[in-house]
Amino acid sequence: MSLIDLPGITRIPLKGSDQPQNIEEITKRMALKYVTDKRTIILCVIPANIDITTSEALQMAQTTDAKGLRTIGVITKIDIMDKGTNAKKALLGQEVSLRLGYVGVKLRSQQDIKSGPMYSALIPVSYTHLTLPTKRIV
Repeated sequence: MSLIDLPGITRIPLKGSDQPQNIEEITKRMALKYVTDKRTIILCVIPANIDITTSEALQMAQTTDAKGLRTIGVITKIDIMDKGTNAKKALLGQEVSLRLGYVGVKLRSQQDIKSGPMYSALIPVSYTHLTLPTKRIV
């Protein structure tokens, strides 16, 4: 098995770099090369602090994996969301549904690090809101 971390879709060449003017076309073509392969598992990484419905990665995944058999959503940057907001709707698939669902990634804050080990926080409290597919999909 190989793990390939693809870059995000670059739209504008970085000033002072050797990136060509058609960098968006190049990065899209490269990503499509991999995600169209039926043997590829797509980990669709989306930051929690953006509108999930504008994600080009999700759109590409849904186009190349219409049945959703190979796509898992990964919601990142939950730790830097504004106070009073959360990623619950995204994680539960209430904004954009994925057959295999989403997993959230939350890093420890600087305060968490200063406070010392928080191993109890790593133990899941409840998964009662998550559901598993009732049919075998592979």
